[in-house]
Amino acid sequence: MNGDHMTRPARRGAPPAGERLTRGTVITRATALIERDGAAAFSLRSLAKELNVRPAALYNHVEGLDDLLDAVAARFLAGFELTAADEHWPSWIRAVASRLHGHLRARPELTHLALSRGPDTAAGPALMHRFLEHLVSAGVSRAVAHLAWHTVLTVVIGSVQQEHARNRDRTDTFDAVLAVAMNGLVTIAHRDPDDRATALLHDHAVGRA
Repeated sequence: MNGDHMTRPARRGAPPAGERLTRGTVITRATALIERDGAAAFSLRSLAKELNVRPAALYNHVEGLDDLLDAVAARFLAGFELTAADEHWPSWIRAVASRLHGHLRARPELTHLALSRGPDTAAGPALMHRFLEHLVSAGVSRAVAHLAWHTVLTVVIGSVQQEHARNRDRTDTFDAVLAVAMNGLVTIAHRDPDDRATALLHDHAVGRA
């Protein structure tokens, strides 16, 4: 019997040749599929077909579609690193906002997923915590640090959504709005926090309790 007769077709339900199916592999391939075809077209069935496995095999690594989408969003957010902390805090915030803006613009399908699911993952709150703690260690009050976080999110996300909707590559509007927002933050930082900033800080404290 020659070698041709010894060759067997790939078994359905097995991972691709040379690739061990793990949770990490499933998340990686799901990410690639979402970016290629769009989140709306993604399903466990389409992922199983891509991996050449039965859909049931995926449940060895994820609890279901929601668990997998949360994991994809969490990995995308966790991949964003804050900039080095060797700048005065207003310059640092500008640098973080600009990098986050670029991170989200570059991968629109993952951005949409992260915006809808990120707050429910550990990665979103962890990123916020690192941002806040850096500002507090730089001498910024915690109330103003919370305002800075929400300002960055509002400016970055609002700009990215408009740029995607209008299919624009220019960042001049983002740059201008960020500059105005930063001027306001610097002014507020030199005053006692007002009632709205204090209320925002209280809401976050209650949410963590």
